[in-house]
Amino acid sequence: MNVIRRFIGRLLFPRKSKFTNNLQDSYLEAVGETLQFDTSIKDLSAGWIAVCPYTYFSELFLFGNEKWTYPFVRAFDRSNIVDAQGCYCLTQGFFLRNLFKIISRDEKYRIYSQENISHNIRSNMRFGSTILAFSDYFQKTIDEMVLCEDLAMCYVEKVLEIQYPGRNILEPLLSSIWTDTEAVWCLNLFTTETVKRAKSIDSQSALDS
Repeated sequence: MNVIRRFIGRLLFPRKSKFTNNLQDSYLEAVGETLQFDTSIKDLSAGWIAVCPYTYFSELFLFGNEKWTYPFVRAFDRSNIVDAQGCYCLTQGFFLRNLFKIISRDEKYRIYSQENISHNIRSNMRFGSTILAFSDYFQKTIDEMVLCEDLAMCYVEKVLEIQYPGRNILEPLLSSIWTDTEAVWCLNLFTTETVKRAKSIDSQSALDS
């Protein structure tokens, strides 16, 4: 059934289909690039810089089946649906910032170095500098925020800024999402659970070896 739906979706929504294909290409490229990282951070980087950003973005904006994802999927469907690589880099930067926060706070992750990870990203990834710039952007956003829980919505805003260059359209759309308390609460929960899932995968590999 899902295969049929996706086939019909390609016929009815060719722009979204093209975006999805480009996003997948960006993901596969990132997987290949992380294979060139230092052995000590290869598995960690593949999860946080390639897999998590791809699945997170896809579940939130492209294929969300839960009721709470409707405002995000609808906003994306009605947009320009452009720049898959830019959206992926943004999401990679978002997860990289989450990883750096964990490294600074979780004793188990002290075996990793932010500097080493950044060096490998810059040296081995075609868009490494862009990913690091987005990570820095999210850190500055955190520093200026009253509630850290709002970071996920700040990420959503940044994605939609790419899709809606006209502020006159974007601002009422964002206001509508912000006032949907269930959607915002579930977004934060989804983000937290995604991070927990990534940490669980880490615990089965280098962290417990």
